[in-house]
Amino acid sequence: MASEEITPADRIRELNSINEDLTSVLQRAGESIKVLSPAGSEDADSLEARKAQFDGKAKDVFVALQSATARLRRQAYALEEAGIIAAQAPTLSSGGPQQPRPQGGAPGGKQAEPERITNGGLGNLDVGWLNSRGNKVGAEKEAELLDEAKDLAQRELDQAT
Repeated sequence: MASEEITPADRIRELNSINEDLTSVLQRAGESIKVLSPAGSEDADSLEARKAQFDGKAKDVFVALQSATARLRRQAYALEEAGIIAAQAPTLSSGGPQQPRPQGGAPGGKQAEPERITNGGLGNLDVGWLNSRGNKVGAEKEAELLDEAKDLAQRELDQAT
């Protein structure tokens, strides 16, 4: 049996379907929590009856959530197999370049270049050094405001006398 080729449009439709399912999961979760509240319930159900309703609705929520998680996982695996995303997210380091690791594709394939993300993507730039020199604008503005305040105070004193 030949396997059918899944097109990008099919993948987008599947992701849209998952998105709609997650919306309904959230609505079901809200409904299940609402069952526990006696407020707004015209017929005064007993606590045990509300607990039983909650259990049933909570199971429905967990089943739907598990289904959506499995579908999302299948989409992620398909993206990994296509080499669109890496099997593992690149890690940030504070040191030099790391050893190369495979990034997606078939096992034993071509090795990727070493990761070069250091210091959160800032490289060897020292953020502390930048911050220590970044207050020049604040100091200048403070001086301007003090001058304006002195002028205003002087005018008020001149008008008062």
